[in-house]
Amino acid sequence: MAAFIRALMVPFLAIPLFVWHQLEYPVLAVIAFAASAIEASWFVHRAWTRRSIRDDTTIAWVDTGFCVALMVIGSRAATSELRNEVMTEVVPYSLVASLVLGFAVGLRRKAIVAVFTMWVAWFLTLLPDLTQKVGSDLLGFILWYMVGLYVSCLLRILAAQTAQATAERHAAEQLVAEQTRRLELAHHRERVRMGLHDGVLSILDVLAKDRRLPADARRSVRRGALKARTMLLTSDPRKTRFEARLIELTDTFVDLHLIVHPRFYVHAEPPAAVADVVIGAAGEALGNARKHAGDGVDVYFFAEFDDGRLEVSVIDHGNGFDSAAAPRGGGLTRSFEAVRRIGGSCTITSIPGEGTRVLITWTEAPDGE
Repeated sequence: MAAFIRALMVPFLAIPLFVWHQLEYPVLAVIAFAASAIEASWFVHRAWTRRSIRDDTTIAWVDTGFCVALMVIGSRAATSELRNEVMTEVVPYSLVASLVLGFAVGLRRKAIVAVFTMWVAWFLTLLPDLTQKVGSDLLGFILWYMVGLYVSCLLRILAAQTAQATAERHAAEQLVAEQTRRLELAHHRERVRMGLHDGVLSILDVLAKDRRLPADARRSVRRGALKARTMLLTSDPRKTRFEARLIELTDTFVDLHLIVHPRFYVHAEPPAAVADVVIGAAGEALGNARKHAGDGVDVYFFAEFDDGRLEVSVIDHGNGFDSAAAPRGGGLTRSFEAVRRIGGSCTITSIPGEGTRVLITWTEAPDGE
């Protein structure tokens, strides 16, 4: 804007040339016009190259100094009687310098001194031809300086708001991109999980139950199924630590050559003390199945926790035993006592030749009880 105004002010300095015969030194008017054209060209080129004159103190000081020199040279071209009239054409060009000071330098002591310097130079170059018009001319220097200050301040505010809006938009775009990436990743994980759960695990579970396969082969298949379930556990944030411990317990007994078929439906995390006791009792039940059920016997390990009720069962179709004739004092007896101390129950149902079922239950007490 300032560069455009500076270029438009140059033709005003050609007006005194139309009264060539009335000038005392017309060559000074020609020099002033040519110098103003050169200075305006430099001004426009610098402003265009830098794309702005904000904070460009060089362009402000050069333009101010040139305007002071222009006042001195231009005033000498006319006689003292015509000086005020001829210098009127220099006013528009010089007032732009005040605008540039306000815009490029701002409200600083140096800028105020520069405006005052132009104000004094203008007053002195008109001597002795002083009229009422001098007051309005001098006031113009101050008013244009204030306009420059206002425009500069306004543009700075707009620039800050634009930068903030751009930063907020960039942050919003990054947030949307991150959310989209996470959503796509979640969808991918869900597809993998469903494919693993409904496809691979189903096949592995069928093979693990196929008694036409050797016991070692079925244990290997069960090992693969456990690994797949572990992958599902680690990829699903809804899974609980309790379920992870059940998987680990199953994995331990598979390593001991027990064919275990796990089914876990854990939708919440039971209290830590309850989880510890139940895991211990389930481990005892699996250990007894390994010892007494017989070689190659399938063991079904089931756990469910939802709505405050926990149920864990270990079932095998192995040798079984007569629970009435069984001696007291084994590991399950100790586990029974631990389960009862936390408010749960543990029952064993066994028939010789048909297998054994161990059922562990615990129900969360209602609030206030």
